[in-house]
Amino acid sequence: MTLNLAVASPLTEELVFAGDEVRLAGQIDYPTVPRSLTRFPLLFILHHACGSIRDEYADYAEIGLESGYAVFRWDKRGTGRSGGGGRGSTAQDAVNAYEIALEQPHVDRKRTVILALGAGTGLLGSSFGLFARVEHPYAALLVANMLDETEILALDTRLEIVAGQNDWNSPESYAEAAAAAHNRAYRHGASCYVAPSASRMLLTDNDTLHSGARKVMRNWLTHILRTSPSI
Repeated sequence: MTLNLAVASPLTEELVFAGDEVRLAGQIDYPTVPRSLTRFPLLFILHHACGSIRDEYADYAEIGLESGYAVFRWDKRGTGRSGGGGRGSTAQDAVNAYEIALEQPHVDRKRTVILALGAGTGLLGSSFGLFARVEHPYAALLVANMLDETEILALDTRLEIVAGQNDWNSPESYAEAAAAAHNRAYRHGASCYVAPSASRMLLTDNDTLHSGARKVMRNWLTHILRTSPSI
C-alpha cells in the first residue's frame, strides 16, 4: 500500500483475512499526521459480546485517531462483511485479526495497545498468552472490565481500566480493586477511572460516550505514546 500522509482526513484501508475457518473483513484507519511519520502506534479493538460490527466502535476509533494511533477493527463472523460459519473459535478469530493488524507495513508493532470491551476483557484475560505470542502488547485499555482481582493478573502489561458508575459489575471491585491488585503484582503501572452516571458501556442518558471517559482515554493513550519505545 502507498500511504499518502499528507491527506486532510484519516485514511482507511479495507482488509479481508482468514479467521478460524471463516473469512473475516475489517479495516485499519490511519490518523492525519506530518509527512515525516511513516509508522504509527496501533490501537487494536477487541469486541464485547453484544458488539458485532466494526461501526459500533466508531467512538473508540475516533479517540485512537485523535491520539495519533492507527486503529484496527473488524466485523465478527456472521456479521457485516465477514463470512459466517459454525466451525472455528471466535477467540482464534481475534488472535488472527491481531496478527493481521500487526503485519500492516505502517504499524509500529512494538507500540500496540489492546482496547478490550466487556466480554472482550474476559477473552483477553483467558487468551493473553496467545496474543503475547504474536506480539506482547505494550499496554491494555479495559472498558466494562470483567476480570476480578485474581484474573486481572493474567495481563502482564501496562493497564488502564475505565468503568461506568452504573455498571452492574461493581466499579469498586472491577476497576479500583482490580487496578490495585495489578499494581501489587507488577511494576508496569495500572490506573482506573469511574465515569459518573455512565452506563456499563460508558454512555450517558442521551446515548453518547461519556465526555469524562473520552478525555481520560485520550489522555492515557497520549501519555502511553510519550513513554513507549519506537522501532
